[in-house]
Amino acid sequence: MTSLLDRDRAHVWHPATHFADLDRVPPIAVERARGCWLYEPGGRAILDAIASWWTCVHGHGHPAIVAAIREQVERLDHVMFAGFTHEPAVALAEALIAAAPPGYGRVFYADCGSAAVEVALKLSYQARQQRGEPRRTRFATLRNGYHGETLGALALCGAGAYRDTFAPLLFSPIELPAPGYPAHEHADLATDLGADAPETAAALAAIEAHGEELTAIVIEPLVQCAGRMTMTGAGFYRRIAAAAQARGIHVIADEIAVGLGRTGRMFASTWSEVQPDLLCLSKGLAGVMPLAAVLIRAGFDADFRGAPARSFLHSHTFTANPIACAAALAGLRLFREAELLERLPGRIAAIAARRRAVAAACPAVVADRQAGMIAALEVAPRPGSPAARDGRIGLLVREAALARGVLLRPLHDTVYWLPPLVIDDRELDVLAEATIAAIRAVCG
Repeated sequence: MTSLLDRDRAHVWHPATHFADLDRVPPIAVERARGCWLYEPGGRAILDAIASWWTCVHGHGHPAIVAAIREQVERLDHVMFAGFTHEPAVALAEALIAAAPPGYGRVFYADCGSAAVEVALKLSYQARQQRGEPRRTRFATLRNGYHGETLGALALCGAGAYRDTFAPLLFSPIELPAPGYPAHEHADLATDLGADAPETAAALAAIEAHGEELTAIVIEPLVQCAGRMTMTGAGFYRRIAAAAQARGIHVIADEIAVGLGRTGRMFASTWSEVQPDLLCLSKGLAGVMPLAAVLIRAGFDADFRGAPARSFLHSHTFTANPIACAAALAGLRLFREAELLERLPGRIAAIAARRRAVAAACPAVVADRQAGMIAALEVAPRPGSPAARDGRIGLLVREAALARGVLLRPLHDTVYWLPPLVIDDRELDVLAEATIAAIRAVCG
């Protein structure tokens, strides 16, 4: 009988994966998952230290979320959302607006993070055209940023590895410099770090110079996750957002990775007391289901009223899928019923202790930082180490960690932890020990 991996190799194209890498690190068959753990068919357990690309904030297979999905699929699996509505979508919109800072009025649903960014870009642009501001056609983005890989979102990415191949297809944003703090601590989120950085001054000057042509700036608040977990400072975000909104420029916050508890608060923007005009969520929103949402400032819809031609015609086939909305509602209830946000300071401190222990135990770690439940360790391979000889640091560390029963997926020289919010001390010890062993084995 042909094995699952042979069938996979014959017919499947995996994301973000070089074909040759499948020979070095073949895909791992996962049969089931529970909590912070993935299980292979033979029963071997793998600690999911990155929450399966930053999604399952409550862990895998949470009984409350599973029950909500099961109950919903038996009642209503799907209905088109143009001309129809249903309880899960309306209740989720109400819950998101209630959980957010005051000032939001509506929620627009999409299928994934990239799609949420596309929705926000198009809303901003169309609003300008319909309110008599035709010169406001450009977007600003941060250097080193990442917002997804559909073409509009990709145009905003500051990393050439993602966008260079497709550059002829993309619009040209105004790129703003942003500071980065290699030794950022969680406590820095409560300070004005970054407010007076030279990069902030340069970004403010660019906003001033291009203010009349900008429709929006698009920002990942506090942490540029795909940008090697660069932490930019709460003060930087505060000043940039204030400058933009003072000039009538929309602020689009990409909280797809950093929202829903990841920084220790439900929304990362609240650390900087910023209220974005458009706030994008996905990943942890439904956790185990594809769903995204854009929270829209109250009154924003005024520019879309009037003649039918002023309608926002953006649509997705599975907009507001009832099953995904039910899963997201169950997840939001868990934040409240389990007092998850109140428990996060203890989890954040527990991660910090292990992060510092790893840095102390590994000479190759040259910087370590943290914001909420996101921790990162930069490594510089020592001469003669496997990573120094091979150059594929991230791939080698991932392979070494998997051999020790932990899923890590470094961003080149940055090993990061972004686990489910419910990870316990025993699991953190497993994570720290495997990380030490993997870094030492690969980087010396």
